[in-house]
Amino acid sequence: MVQWNMLIHLYRMSPSKKVRRATIVAGTKPMMPTSMFDEVVRRKKVYRRILALGLKVDEVNLAVEDKRYMERLLTGKSIQETQDNTHSSYVHLRKGKQNQAKCTSLTFSRDELGGVPEDDLSYLEADGDKLKIKQDKYVYFMEKCFVPETRKKLGEAYNQNIMELLKEYSREFKPHIDFVLNKNMVKSANKLSIFLEELAHKLKPLGDKERTNLLKLKEGECQQRSLPYDGKLYEWDMPYYKAQVMKQYGVDHNQLKEYFPLEVVTQGLLDICQDLLGLSFSLVHGAPVWHPDVTLYRVTDLSSGQTIGQFYLDLFSRNGTHTGHCVGLQPGCLLSDGSRQMAIAAIVTNFSKPTADSPLLLTHDNVVTYFHEFGHMVHYLCAQVDYAAFNGHEVERDFIEAPSTMLENWVWEKEPLQRISKHYKTGAPIPDDLLDKLIKSRLANTGIVYLEKIVKYKLYQALHAQTVLDPANECRRLSKDILGFPAFQGPIISWICYQLVDSHSAMFYRYLWSEVLSMDMFYSRFKEEGIMNPKVGLDYRNCILKPGASKDAKEMLKNFLGREPNQEAFLLSKGITLSTCPGRKLRPRCWRKD
Repeated sequence: MVQWNMLIHLYRMSPSKKVRRATIVAGTKPMMPTSMFDEVVRRKKVYRRILALGLKVDEVNLAVEDKRYMERLLTGKSIQETQDNTHSSYVHLRKGKQNQAKCTSLTFSRDELGGVPEDDLSYLEADGDKLKIKQDKYVYFMEKCFVPETRKKLGEAYNQNIMELLKEYSREFKPHIDFVLNKNMVKSANKLSIFLEELAHKLKPLGDKERTNLLKLKEGECQQRSLPYDGKLYEWDMPYYKAQVMKQYGVDHNQLKEYFPLEVVTQGLLDICQDLLGLSFSLVHGAPVWHPDVTLYRVTDLSSGQTIGQFYLDLFSRNGTHTGHCVGLQPGCLLSDGSRQMAIAAIVTNFSKPTADSPLLLTHDNVVTYFHEFGHMVHYLCAQVDYAAFNGHEVERDFIEAPSTMLENWVWEKEPLQRISKHYKTGAPIPDDLLDKLIKSRLANTGIVYLEKIVKYKLYQALHAQTVLDPANECRRLSKDILGFPAFQGPIISWICYQLVDSHSAMFYRYLWSEVLSMDMFYSRFKEEGIMNPKVGLDYRNCILKPGASKDAKEMLKNFLGREPNQEAFLLSKGITLSTCPGRKLRPRCWRKD
């Protein structure tokens, strides 16, 4: 698996065509395993012996981690067969997305694009006296344009053919949702239904309040521009009026990014993790790298002085790179001679390379991404396990985003924001009023945004369980029940087309599930006891990061929180307290294939 990870990484990141071609050749070798499951399943005699031992596992005096490893191996064949079932659908999907990408652009006059800044119009291709907008930019222009008819045309074009594609994919897909969910924290489709419906129920009053505010904005805009107003919100209205809400917070993001030069953010991030987690980060000079812009850092435990791992930073965009990801290149584990293999990871972003006249200034969104991927990296490096199969990225799939999402919280708090920022010319701190506006803006459109996600996840779940379902009708029903108005179907449905058959299979809900858990950890311990409290940081490292996947995530969370996790902190982070949540008993609609 180590070789496979390195091959994939070099294929994506190496600037050398020769190296990329060599990785393709090596990756097609029949005995190249992509996971611990592959190697076991392919070696039939070994697998039969493991099956036989599995029947006697309770009679054998195995260590806890050894026993857990056996259980993982015994599920390997089933997982491989499940993945094979989705392969043909995935190939079909890729062909469908290629056809979708060929959709024609739309053209508009400058008057029809009212409200769009001139800078955005200047790069558009001209078509006679009109300007051409490509499909991948539709939503962006819907956020800017105040002309309702233009937004409507863009929205309808974005949705075109997507529903038919989704119907086709869902007919071919072989659902196995209960099999997948049983191997994760949520365990069953029924529990997932309860989780989603509880959140939807508690978020709905906030969503209704925000919908009323959006309608007021629309009414005022229509009066100002002498446009007809019928008291309704349409799907093509949502991107525009949500963007108007963001403007009300008064955050000047062009001004803000002047306080986030890359080198300041990087040093601040390292300092925060050092103080919080008891880690030391040192630059390794002269290290072999795949590109001159790449740097290597050594990570050392401050208390013991031992090196726990290394990580590469590959931050600047170039051909072939991918935006925002962390890859584990070599998991930390015990080797056959009893020594420990050092963990190695890489953080890759797609930031613009600075020049002598133009330093790299990060947007706040860039900083959030940077912290998120760094959270994945420390999870991978801090795991102290015996087996490579239990590295930090091998936890339950619906928990893997929790540590990385939790680290994002430090980018929304005043003290850490001051530590990772200073003006690139003057060295001055971010003004307090700009900091306050930024922190408050985190709550913009919260209810509607998360209710839209729940619509999407419930539709995923329905399609994974019932392939005979009509996607368009179900999307409309869920939008009406949960949002109270039509959802913007384009992004929702196009993502469903991908998620329905991607490598994560039925793990469509994992980001929301992980965020709920991350907020519970952050609010219940760090916010309560101090966001830079090293004792809490050490508890977090020992209870959540250090075990990797050698324990169930639920057990790790209980050890850190001192109780079972719940949704209360997540709701609090969205401005909702339990006293404002309706308390009726929920009866979830459980999706089952007849």
